[in-house]
Amino acid sequence: MERIRDGDLEIVIGGPTGYGNNVYVVVDRATGEAAFIDAPGDPEANMAAAEAAGVRPTRIFLTHGHFDHTPAIDALKAAYGAKLYADPAEPGLKDGQLDVPVRHGEEIAVGNLRFRVLSVPGHTPASTAYLCGKSVFVGDTLFPGGPGRSKDNAALQEEIASIVRELYVLPDDTVVYPGHGPTTTIGASKAEYAVFASREHAPDLCGDVTWLNS
Repeated sequence: MERIRDGDLEIVIGGPTGYGNNVYVVVDRATGEAAFIDAPGDPEANMAAAEAAGVRPTRIFLTHGHFDHTPAIDALKAAYGAKLYADPAEPGLKDGQLDVPVRHGEEIAVGNLRFRVLSVPGHTPASTAYLCGKSVFVGDTLFPGGPGRSKDNAALQEEIASIVRELYVLPDDTVVYPGHGPTTTIGASKAEYAVFASREHAPDLCGDVTWLNS
């Protein structure tokens, strides 16, 4: 397990599990309260991260409803009594799974910490990021090197607009925690995007786009 501190926020990173998904447990070390970011892969991988952190998370913050980010929801609810927080417009959830709807700009408490909800549609219709301090959990909206996979050009354009509007306004040293793979920073990603934005692109560009090579 990897542990990272951002003030009173501790981030415990487990996995990979499922389809190479990262497991994130976020903890307010002042109070011991905690939350999962998504519920990917095997429930045991998520529970192992919680056990390593020494906490019992009471919330699950969902970034989006794709099948690789949701399979452990019911097990984590049963094990911890955790409530699922998600944008109600996001598809992919089973009936009755959503406990607390979230809206853009809201702040959700985890102990003394506050996670700000950022609506970043594009990868999915209601993808959501969660910002706390200098850490932002983005699901599959942004990775080192480019945006998450888009189903068509309209979705790609929406995703890029979300990234520019909601993420690239954050301080350059903000750390981006994606649903898969390594972290990046807002500053590094903005520099890569500047290369992409300087070029013309095919009107049907979509899929696995990279800032430097697409």
